[in-house]
Amino acid sequence: MIDNQPMRIGILIGSILPPQEHNTEDPVHTSFGNTSSGIMASKLGDHHFSIISRHGIPPHIPPHRIEHRANIQALIDNGVEMIISICSTGALHKGITVPGFAVPNDYIDLFSGATFIDDRIEHATPELDKDIQNAIIQSCVSMGLEPYTGGTYIQMRGPRLETKAEVKLLSSWGDLVGMNLGPEATLCSESGIRCGSLLTVDNYAHGVVDEELDFREILNDARSKWNKVSQVLQDLPKEI
Repeated sequence: MIDNQPMRIGILIGSILPPQEHNTEDPVHTSFGNTSSGIMASKLGDHHFSIISRHGIPPHIPPHRIEHRANIQALIDNGVEMIISICSTGALHKGITVPGFAVPNDYIDLFSGATFIDDRIEHATPELDKDIQNAIIQSCVSMGLEPYTGGTYIQMRGPRLETKAEVKLLSSWGDLVGMNLGPEATLCSESGIRCGSLLTVDNYAHGVVDEELDFREILNDARSKWNKVSQVLQDLPKEI
């Protein structure tokens, strides 16, 4: 933090962004193609946010077709100092509150293969930034939310949900499953920019509880959390 000035924070968000928050800015062209949406500028609390809707506006890009490299590169070129990835997830254990929120401390991404490193031998060591995660937890607690903390997020490719057998395996690895955080966090690490994440927990993963999964219900549950998500962003401490 320099001279106690507000941070410029990049936000990658999914279909929970309500229509009234959309803008008509054209996607940004990068060397990796176009971003999923234009970059939406917003001032919430002490910070300036640059927001990309990863599924497009209106949402139409399935998870396996998102050009994460373009989205990350455009935010960096826009001058953001850190990026927060907001993702919808499924709980892999009954002990996790659904619906709810989670702030993971690590992730597993064995399958996406997302990378900026195509022309040299280099090995990044990806991680979620502890200071950002602690700031998100602090903001959640100040609102009276009780996010699930300290868990591991597991990245799957999508667009389908997981089978019961896959969920049984994944539950021995981690706590939450989703389709976007892994590549976004890895690309941030490769770029030298800090990355954190706030997860909405919108359902139990397939087979964790005895109920049928309905994609529309999952999406509606995620969208219902936008007001709380925006409040968490607004209440982030000035210094991160």
